[in-house]
Amino acid sequence: MNSPVLILASSRKYGGVCLAGKTLDTGLARWVRPVSRAAGQAWPQARLCRVAGSVPQAGDVIELPLGAACPEGHQQENRHVGPGRWRYCGSLEVGQVRPFEDFPEALWPAGFSSVHGLNDRVPAHLAHLGCNSSLALVRPQQLQFQLGMHDTRAVLRAGFHYRGTDYLLRVTDEAASARWTARLLEGHDGHAEALLCLSLGLPFHDYCYKLVAGIIEAGAQGRA
Repeated sequence: MNSPVLILASSRKYGGVCLAGKTLDTGLARWVRPVSRAAGQAWPQARLCRVAGSVPQAGDVIELPLGAACPEGHQQENRHVGPGRWRYCGSLEVGQVRPFEDFPEALWPAGFSSVHGLNDRVPAHLAHLGCNSSLALVRPQQLQFQLGMHDTRAVLRAGFHYRGTDYLLRVTDEAASARWTARLLEGHDGHAEALLCLSLGLPFHDYCYKLVAGIIEAGAQGRA
């Protein structure tokens, strides 16, 4: 039996797509991260196009056959997905998504930054501390998108303020990254109001990185 899920993250991962969202079939919306059985648990885009018709985007409501829990480290929300097609049930606007907002006291342990980020990572051995969820949907203050370089590639990051702490995190929402990169190249100052779906990734070179895995803003949801 398929379960309706509000997709809040559609994020690049290992050449595929990582999805996450909240269930809509119970009184309490719960975080789930439907994972693929492929290496790295990311969904190949071709596979998503076969089972879902296209790559689900943040704001979409999708019915899919959620299976058993398969937690990995601090990512306790991971779920297998059974066989069968997924069904697109429409998209929610930002105002309809706001009731699903989370209000964590902190966005995981702070004080650890990469060369290009700010409070954007956590030592792997500390990732489980105070980690009630590896996902959070928040409405930050002073949000500003900015372009930087990584090797020879342009990288989009989101700078913002949340509960007394400043952050600069990499954006891995593919659609939002393309949208905001184009806006910034056209002269936009990057300031915005949006809901951000944040994800604490699995260890990479001894650190778990905080990522902006989904961006929900007015007029940017839904399928063409």
